[in-house]
Amino acid sequence: HNLEVDFFGGEPLLNWQVCKELVKYGRELEKKYDKNFRFTLTTNGLLINDDVIDFCNKEMSSVVLSLDGRKITNDRMRVSPNGIGSYDLIVDKFKKLANSRGQKDYYIRGTYTHNNLDFASDVLHMADLGFKELSIEPVVSDASEPYALKDEDLPVLKEQYEILANEMLKRYRNGN
Repeated sequence: HNLEVDFFGGEPLLNWQVCKELVKYGRELEKKYDKNFRFTLTTNGLLINDDVIDFCNKEMSSVVLSLDGRKITNDRMRVSPNGIGSYDLIVDKFKKLANSRGQKDYYIRGTYTHNNLDFASDVLHMADLGFKELSIEPVVSDASEPYALKDEDLPVLKEQYEILANEMLKRYRNGN
């Protein structure tokens, strides 16, 4: 009865009209077959505009916004076709979208790598930007990649989780 459709991989907004048509088609199937579709969009944010925000707020159960944290962290891995990092191009769009959803039914999703072992700072940066729904996950890559996590990174990563847990508790106790 319940069906999940996630638009992700590559960048769905590059073919936004197809996404919109597929949602329309899914809504027709819901009525015809007594189904319930939940649509999710994952985006790097470069092409977010008012049309995307309005449509997502009407039709997407959730929106996943790709941001890796601080500007230096994000721009190291998320580079636009012209070679410029995407941070300055997306942060305000992400804030607008998150606020338009009442800070619900979205999340900022980041990736930590060997290049940002201090990922707790990235999570806290995103929280300090005002985002309430955050997720950061380890990179999954071939071990030969320079950004791949290594066994010797584990003690630092464990320490970062401890830092993050302590800061989350502190902020929770302060109502944040």
